[in-house]
Amino acid sequence: MHEPAVAIRSLAVDYGRQRALDGLDLEVPSSGVFGLLGRNGAGKTTTIRAIAGLVKPAAGTVSVLGTDPASDPSVRKLLSILLSDDGLVAGISVRENLVCWALVNGCTIRQARPLAGEALRRVSSPPPGGKLVRDLSTGARRTVALARSFMLDRPLVILDEPTASLDPVASAECRDLIRHLSADRPVLLSTHNLSEAAELCRQVAIIHLGKVVFDGPPIPHDQVGAYLVKVEDGRLSWEGRPLAADETGQFTVTTQMPPADALSALVASGARVTEFKPLRRSLSDVFLELAG
Repeated sequence: MHEPAVAIRSLAVDYGRQRALDGLDLEVPSSGVFGLLGRNGAGKTTTIRAIAGLVKPAAGTVSVLGTDPASDPSVRKLLSILLSDDGLVAGISVRENLVCWALVNGCTIRQARPLAGEALRRVSSPPPGGKLVRDLSTGARRTVALARSFMLDRPLVILDEPTASLDPVASAECRDLIRHLSADRPVLLSTHNLSEAAELCRQVAIIHLGKVVFDGPPIPHDQVGAYLVKVEDGRLSWEGRPLAADETGQFTVTTQMPPADALSALVASGARVTEFKPLRRSLSDVFLELAG
């Protein structure tokens, strides 16, 4: 079993008298895209700052690739972090931005130039390398920033709202790029876009009031003890009382019976069942229930 890329235990972080994180427990797996979700002020940015060693915990521990970032600042050299302000220099070209990024991270010019070229080649529709960043569209600029984030051999990439303010087409292109570039390393994705998280992430955590209130796969999952039922004549009783159908003609039957037993009981009661399925909750349902 692989060690997690990030392991946070009982983490508390204070800003003066304000507690931003309050006993947060979180593990980012060693591969795949992990989603960090939450409302504004929930603690997502503070969590990222703790991973980067930029805040001092009031309690608890943080381990990033086996290292405590609060006591060993060198862990930042293992991270590639893309914030909402991408930090690209507007007055120089795309390629010059990538070369400069490699240089400030310790590469020689002979190493930086091929790295920049390879970063652009990994993008399916890269903007011209000689074009000035200030002349790029918002979507093309974000593409360059994502290419830069994966350019160096950093074992953990952190993306903070990478598709914020993009139109639907540009957002879809960036998601495709993240999916492609993240194949060889773990990625921590902080986003407000629940459909994006469901599309990209193997696992997500929802933070609310400084704590993780959900940690699991983002795909819809069965709600325990509830089934959606349609019947031929549009009328249904369960355990001696009539049920009301919703606007689609479905009834919600609540019981702790396993699916096969619940269906058998319905048929035995005389119901002519035409549809029967477990009630499923989407990631949006879970988010609104726990953090809404």
